Amino acid sequence: MKVTLLGKSTITTPTMRLEGLVALVTGAGRGLGEASAFALAQAGAEVILVSRTIDELNRVADQISAGGGQAKSLCCDVTNSKQIEGLMSAIPRLDILINNAGINIPEPFFDVSEANFDAICGLNLKSVFMVSQAAARRMVDGGLGGSILTISSQMGHVGAANRSVYCATKHGVEGLTKALGVELASH
Repeated sequence: MKVTLLGKSTITTPTMRLEGLVALVTGAGRGLGEASAFALAQAGAEVILVSRTIDELNRVADQISAGGGQAKSLCCDVTNSKQIEGLMSAIPRLDILINNAGINIPEPFFDVSEANFDAICGLNLKSVFMVSQAAARRMVDGGLGGSILTISSQMGHVGAANRSVYCATKHGVEGLTKALGVELASH
């Protein structure tokens, strides 16, 4: 789109069309992941929908297809490096990654169990690291670069009662995203 500013200069804004690009969305079966998948499909990207719940993914894929978009459902536990490896080998190309999968188990700091700590850290932080690492390798090896987006939370900037582990993981995601931006920018 071309826009004339005060009758003097013309700028061209990007169309934000994504035809020919492949986008992978984790946690794509509902919520922000589902919304992200619809937006990417509307912009023309082929969307790879990922979560542990295939029925939710298939529902989203069917809706995207009914709207004229392209979507493929792939079941994957993004906390499992072997499954992530299999996921990456199942897709021919990757241009965009949206790390969205996440969990929150609100509870007082004194009551947080090791199992809940591991579950929240595994999905909210470890999976973002592992999926980003695998995706970045794919993108760099493909020679076309790409975009990695991470979904965080206001809890990545503040603290809150009954959310100690969630806050810790979202602060971690914020730091990881900044570090990836610095380290991977040249690609």
